[in-house]
Amino acid sequence: MKKIINNILHRLKEDSLARQLEGVERNAEYKGFKDIRRCLVFWTSSPNERKWIKSVRDHFAEAKIEKLCFVPNGIEVSETDDVVFMRNEDLGFGGKIQNERLLGVLRKKYDLLIDLTGETSVLGNYVLAHTQAACTAGMKKEGGIADLIVDGVSTPLEFIDKLTELLSKINRY
Repeated sequence: MKKIINNILHRLKEDSLARQLEGVERNAEYKGFKDIRRCLVFWTSSPNERKWIKSVRDHFAEAKIEKLCFVPNGIEVSETDDVVFMRNEDLGFGGKIQNERLLGVLRKKYDLLIDLTGETSVLGNYVLAHTQAACTAGMKKEGGIADLIVDGVSTPLEFIDKLTELLSKINRY
């Protein structure tokens, strides 16, 4: 019974947050690969996340990489200082974010946010809509709201390779 009530409360919180997303507009600034100095990587907790982060570090070696991980209900992770973790519990009534570290990440300016999540979520879309990143990039998925959507990839590693290729083709005048 408690689980059912918690699910209902969570749905109400998500609905409130989803209403906050309506009418939010972003003005993306597409930077070339060489112009990316600060990057935020966003993913859902996974056994493969170390490979993904290593690939991002290898491809974006010149950029300062910061990390944001969404941890779904029922998943346990070891907290570390170099990763900001967000959970469904970080969402308060009225859609208010209660995680100060997450709010700090959302206030920082980044040249690029790399979204490695495979599925959309209200909390994930909130992050994409409210980040101060000049550009957000993600894989094509239903309901995805990234500024730069990469199609034809099925894994985060393929996405990182293709994103690097696309960004290297952007010329600044």
